[in-house]
Amino acid sequence: MPLFEIGDDELIPFQRVKAGPELYEQEIEALLWSNLDAFVGVQLFPVARQPVLGDGLRPDIVAIDGAGHVQVIEVKRDVDRGQLAQCLEYAGWARNTSLDELAGMFHDGSEAFFAAWSEFTETAAPPLVQLPPQLVLVAGNFDDRTDAALSYLTENGLPITVLRVTIYADQEGRRFVDVDADHEIELSESATGEGGGTAPTRWEIDGRRLTVSDLLDAGLLEAGAALTWARPKIGVTYGARVLETGQIQLDDGERVYASPSRAAMEAAGIVAYDGWHAWRTAEGHLLADLRGQLLASNSPAEESDG
Repeated sequence: MPLFEIGDDELIPFQRVKAGPELYEQEIEALLWSNLDAFVGVQLFPVARQPVLGDGLRPDIVAIDGAGHVQVIEVKRDVDRGQLAQCLEYAGWARNTSLDELAGMFHDGSEAFFAAWSEFTETAAPPLVQLPPQLVLVAGNFDDRTDAALSYLTENGLPITVLRVTIYADQEGRRFVDVDADHEIELSESATGEGGGTAPTRWEIDGRRLTVSDLLDAGLLEAGAALTWARPKIGVTYGARVLETGQIQLDDGERVYASPSRAAMEAAGIVAYDGWHAWRTAEGHLLADLRGQLLASNSPAEESDG
């Protein structure tokens, strides 16, 4: 679907950025690595980029969610049947991996893995790897046969998320990312895998990822609102404020981030954290609580039996 900017009584088309290998295999992969929650819809702990597995396998990104489900993310310009089969091999590896193996490929070094994993999960005994793993395919296009195969796999419960990602540019050279989830597994807090791990929730409203901007639009949060994140165990408190764009600006007045999680990670200098459960308003409300209020207010009213 074409995108347009509204000008003076005219529509100005956005130009679709040509999909070359530099765009999909480098730039989008880098964006994913830095913004996993924004793309995938759940907070993930980033393990490694381009790790070398057995049998020559080399996925683009390996991550793990807070419940212990390994997420293998592959970025391609186009996905055909051969590449889909390769991705399924990655899922087979993820089914049999362990925390020790993940620690060995951790981007900050194996010695730092367990401390960072414990901090991310806020547990003294880090959760073990749980089944099933998740496979995330990110591409600009999928050929018709591959698309049909993906529909069959997801309809039969295989945990695959498919994201179509397109980059657009406007007349001034500014670039925009459009992320469309064609196939996406249903996640709920009550869902458990074979290993007993509770699956995380994708927070969505009107069929798209919920953002801080939605809290502003609903009047649950005001532009300029002060946010704090207190960490009594280490005796540190971080500060930030909400911009009218829905971005989070740290107290240094320079660093601005699109998501609460990225803001929390950068403020604390840690590899991953769920910022929705970190930042509080001056009234003491977690952003996660405000998010829950918004979703509750948008839930369809239950029909009475009478």
